[in-house]
Formats: sequence, C-alpha cells, structure tokens
Amino acid sequence: MDIMIFTGVLLLGGLFNFIKEVDTKTVIRISGIYIFIAWVSVVYTWIFYFTGVNDADLQKVLSIFLQLISLIMYGTLGYLAAYIALNFQELTEQAENAALQRIIRKTLRAVSIAIANTFMVVTLGKSLHMPYMMAFFRQSCYAIWFLYFIMGAEPLGAIGILFHSRLKTGPLATLGLIIVMLCAVTTHLYYHDPFSDSYEAIIQLINLSLLLLIYHYERQSNKNQRLAPAYAATNV
Repeated sequence: MDIMIFTGVLLLGGLFNFIKEVDTKTVIRISGIYIFIAWVSVVYTWIFYFTGVNDADLQKVLSIFLQLISLIMYGTLGYLAAYIALNFQELTEQAENAALQRIIRKTLRAVSIAIANTFMVVTLGKSLHMPYMMAFFRQSCYAIWFLYFIMGAEPLGAIGILFHSRLKTGPLATLGLIIVMLCAVTTHLYYHDPFSDSYEAIIQLINLSLLLLIYHYERQSNKNQRLAPAYAATNV
C-alpha cells in the first residue's frame, strides 16, 4: 500500500475525534468491532497468500477486499489511538478510567492480532523464497546467519506482542521489531533501492510506534487504578 494513502487514512481516523464527539460506550463497541475486523483480515490474508488460489478474478476480488479491510483498520487505529491520547488526560473518575482501560485492552488486542499476523505471514513468505532471500542478504553484505536470525526474531516478536496480556512482553517485543524494521529501511536506503521497497517496513514502524504509545497509556491507566483506592481513602 502506498505510504501516503496509509498515512492519510490514519490521520483522518485521528481527526474524526475533533469532528464528532462519540460517547464512551460507542467507542468500546468500535474497539470490539476492530478486533473482529482484525480476525477477518487474518483469515483472508492466509487465504489470499497460501491457499493456492489460481483464478485471476477471485485473486483480484480478494486483493481489493484485503485493501479495503486494511484501510478500515488503519482508519480505526488512527481514531482509537487519538481517542485514548486525548481522553487520558481528562480522567477525573474511577469509572472513566475503567472505561478507558477497556478501550485500551480491546485496541491492543486488535493491533496485536494485525501486527502478529503480518510478521507471521512475512516470515513464512521468506521461508518459501529462500534462494531469493539469501541472494538479497548476500547482495546487502549480510551473513546468511543474519537472515535466519531475522526469520527467528520476527515470529518471536509477533508472539510477544500477541500474548502481551498474559506475558507482559509487548513493549519489549515491539521495540525488537522496531529495530528490525529500522534495519530494513536503512538497508534499502543505503543501497539506493526504490523507496517503494521500504513502504511496508515504514508502515510497520508507524504501527509499532502507535502500539508502543498505547502500551504506555495502558501502563499509566493501570497505575491510576492502583492509586485510586488510596486517593479515595484520603478524602473520606
């Protein structure tokens, strides 16, 4: 996907917060729908890339459908990330904090599903095209062991993000994947590859950065909830 389209849709989603005020219950529903769309994207992505669909018309329909889903997901991510950032500073009651926590959890779940799926698909794609990947790494003056390292790091990072709610490994896994994507972009720029070769890595850098920001708000929200009983006790 063109980086300008991705950025534009993401920003439009964020700007919607300033166009129309939506009540908290509706935002919770939107974050729930976001999770559903993320799973739909997973299913159709694997159908499109790995089921051996040979019909040209069906491939075109699946491709268009996946692009539409991606646009909806990016717009929703932009809206929810901006909503969380804008409303976090305005929390005054424990009930508001609890509602925002639900939105944060659901948003994290949806983004985790989408990002984990992307890196799993990319890793499997690399494994199916090893001669090309080895040639690219040699051309880029990287040792072949580094290719295997990247192919191990990406799914491990995806798992760390996907199971953050249980393992609390999301921030560390996200930082690791950000480093991998920065390496990819730097390599393409150093060897003067077409800028379009870096599109997907840049898109994932933006997604991972937003994910890291939401982890920050999750941590602060949890801290506020732990402090709330003590604060309430001092005001009785």
